[in-house]
Amino acid sequence: MNRKYDVVSILRPSLDESAIDVIHKEISEVIKSNDGEITEQGVWQKRKFAYQVEGLKEGIYTITTFEGPSNIPSEIDRVLKISDDVIRHKVLKVES
Repeated sequence: MNRKYDVVSILRPSLDESAIDVIHKEISEVIKSNDGEITEQGVWQKRKFAYQVEGLKEGIYTITTFEGPSNIPSEIDRVLKISDDVIRHKVLKVES
């Protein structure tokens, strides 16, 4: 049974569009290789933090919405933890 999920990630503010695209491709590859389907992917905006995170005052917020089996969130979590460009991330199950 496929479920709907959102992946919200905060990236380093110094990244350019090509670096952001690389991270989006990594997420897309995990989803597609596990029989998932991306419904939306994009960049929200660069925003200031309420407090410093890893010595940074702002970050680039992105979101990916997808449908797929329940093993995908843990795999995305593993891939994003490895990346030095991802400050924080969260995979959320969307309630129907």
